[in-house]
Amino acid sequence: MTNAFRSATARGEEPRALADALIAELGEQPPRTGDQVRVGFIYLSDALSRHARTLLKHLREGLGVDHFVGGMAMAVIGPHDELYEQTGATLMIGEFPAASVRVIYHPVRGFDELVKELDGFLDPQTPGRLILNADPRMEGLEGILTEIGERTAWFATGGVNSGDDGVVQIADGVAASGITGLALRDDVAIAARHSQGCTPLPGQHELTETWRNIIVRLDGQQALPAFKGIIGDVLSRDLERALGYILVGFPIPGSDTGDYRVRNIIGIDLDQQVLAVGEMLEPGSQILFVRRDGQAAIEDLERMLEQIRAQAPNGIRGAIYVSCVGRGRHQFAQEGTELGIVQKHLGDVPLVGFFANGEIFANRLYGYTGVLTLFT
Repeated sequence: MTNAFRSATARGEEPRALADALIAELGEQPPRTGDQVRVGFIYLSDALSRHARTLLKHLREGLGVDHFVGGMAMAVIGPHDELYEQTGATLMIGEFPAASVRVIYHPVRGFDELVKELDGFLDPQTPGRLILNADPRMEGLEGILTEIGERTAWFATGGVNSGDDGVVQIADGVAASGITGLALRDDVAIAARHSQGCTPLPGQHELTETWRNIIVRLDGQQALPAFKGIIGDVLSRDLERALGYILVGFPIPGSDTGDYRVRNIIGIDLDQQVLAVGEMLEPGSQILFVRRDGQAAIEDLERMLEQIRAQAPNGIRGAIYVSCVGRGRHQFAQEGTELGIVQKHLGDVPLVGFFANGEIFANRLYGYTGVLTLFT
């Protein structure tokens, strides 16, 4: 398998000029053997959604790419840049055995649709990898990911596209709504890890009484007084500040690494003494509280990068990094810091990605997370 992965970033709003800039930065494409296909992983600023078809047409003509997968985002990640208020695109080209890839180009909205889309390529009990892009307007994504985890031998990473209304996905052509992406057989070597960027506060806590997404009683006490006892006197004096970086963690059943999904505390009712969170709740289940801050995020990201680097002793061909819209410059103090840490540890590899409305890792939907997928 060739190691011909390359990545590029270009800025601009005119699709032909943008395509020309990406092609020029990528340079001359090396020859390939007949059993290989060339895949372009592309992420565009959401302002380019109306130009996506034109851009793909020029890129396909200029690069000889067989398949494109990716989507739109409010900010995209290139090999050396995080593009926020700048309109642009980032593109990585890699080559794969033709028999080992299939584009999920019909947007799917249910587990059975996904299985049907991959019929003849990946049997549910055959190990495989999915790199997914999901529409932010789609309902039921978590349920589909859960079914993938429970009913297949597949491992999904990816993210939920972000940006203004009209955000679209790219799967050979331009698609809207549902899930698209790339399916890979397990002869394509991949390593994947995630970084949560939070520090758990001591202990887990029982949801004694809940109503929908509201915590009524916690550890047998009224929810708000119990919460104040957990976060301490200083933060309890300024609950608005506390909600800025104290979140709820939901432990992952069966995890041997203490893994958890993070959700926001979206409101406090001082009269009723209850908390509302961004997740439907089940009484009797366990939660924890986590602190989100820049230093915790840096330490956790560096730890994750050391671990995944050890999984790639033969080198890294290319990388896809999907980070939460709440991370990046919002959590790491300034634009480019998060990407700089990633590339410092990986060694300036071909890389693309985007800032997402939800991050997919190991068949689960996360928040405030960075998900790194390496082609090794």
